[in-house]
Amino acid sequence: MSADRVPLAVVGAGPAGLAATAAAAAAGVPVLLLDPAARPGGQYHRREPRAFGARDPHALSPSGRDWHARAERLLADPLVTHRAGATVWAAQHRGDGVLLATDDAAGEVVADAVVLATGAHERVLPFPGWTLPGVLTVGGAQALLKGQGVLPGRAVVVAGAGPLLLPVSAALARAGAGLVAVCDAGDPRRWLAGGPRGLPPAKLAEGASAVATLARHGLAVRPRTAAVRARGDGRVEEVELARLDARWRVVPGSERWVAADALATSHGFVPDLGLALALGCRLAGGPTPSAPPAVAVDAYQATGVAGVWAAGEVTGIGGADVAAHEGTTAGLAAARAVGGAVADDALEAAAAHRRADRAFLTALGAVLDVPDGWVGWMAPETVVCRCEEVPLGRIDDAIAHRGARDVRSVKLTTRCGMGRCQGRMCGANVAGVVAARTGAPAPDAAALERRPVLAPVPLGRLGGA
Repeated sequence: MSADRVPLAVVGAGPAGLAATAAAAAAGVPVLLLDPAARPGGQYHRREPRAFGARDPHALSPSGRDWHARAERLLADPLVTHRAGATVWAAQHRGDGVLLATDDAAGEVVADAVVLATGAHERVLPFPGWTLPGVLTVGGAQALLKGQGVLPGRAVVVAGAGPLLLPVSAALARAGAGLVAVCDAGDPRRWLAGGPRGLPPAKLAEGASAVATLARHGLAVRPRTAAVRARGDGRVEEVELARLDARWRVVPGSERWVAADALATSHGFVPDLGLALALGCRLAGGPTPSAPPAVAVDAYQATGVAGVWAAGEVTGIGGADVAAHEGTTAGLAAARAVGGAVADDALEAAAAHRRADRAFLTALGAVLDVPDGWVGWMAPETVVCRCEEVPLGRIDDAIAHRGARDVRSVKLTTRCGMGRCQGRMCGANVAGVVAARTGAPAPDAAALERRPVLAPVPLGRLGGA
């Protein structure tokens, strides 16, 4: 099968990918936008399927109304080709450009330049009972609500860490979910780490609105409190909540059980690095020792690999607004590299917007820090790698008695990360266990992100069918 040739390909149709596409198209560059979802928006601006025919598709997410209107206008631009339902499952940097192999009927494409906007996935810390039906991620609860109009349960506990907790809890409350408790494992004072500029007015207003919504439903966020255990007969029926100290260790005597039929939990995000690593992009550590690695970029979002730029959560967790600023910068820089009409002052202005986000990113990095005390929530039989059913005790044995001092060694000795998800669920947690047990960050924290085949693909596609 011959590959199509394009000047610029953008991978991912979330806030960063759409911003990059808009910037490049405005500069007169044809753009191929590849995205695995049926509709643009990514995780943040997820929408329900068209077949639902909702009278007001934005009723559950009013903030997305303007964004989706702009997206639809952009996708109608003759310079933009949107291939929905196209997952990039392999990539190769070649002398004549970047080869991207996709699982849709159009197949391979070679691009002179590529913007990677592959986003991130949620991190869930394991605890006894986290594999029970009824336990899902906070983003999963949001996806059910936004994408399907379905509540995760009738008595819901929302617990974890990070800025996603408040808006999702508020959305669940507005939709009529019976919220039992909203718990944040972190300390809200961490938001002050970025100084006066670390909390933009729009973010403050968004947070205040969510808090007010919860208050109207008789709820307040419980700080430094976590869901550390779940139990039930065939599905979650009770959740154990506990106070945490500064290192996220359970404060003895603070534990108590609450009845619930659903638990939405997550503890930050992990950048989706598979495509970037396949293309040889360099990684950099995050703002705190516990932060997962991300793609290293310069002031114009260039990765250091010829013809490859990156934007959004793949370069470090920053949220939708920061992702859009990075996407605009990357789109303009990539467009100029392939002959687009991009003035110096336009590119510099975009980069300045990105620099202005630094204070907020400092605060967000502190909020997303995950101290290693969470490892103490688990028992030896607690499953860490769900695909291969590897419990904590087997990982501890590998570290203590089999010389496994890094993530790759743990993988080889325990099979962690060898299942269907290829380490997406367990990779960051395996690195966290290694760090907690050895007293130093894992030297290869992103080892499970290296995959020659980035996503499941039909055998016929491998044969060129």
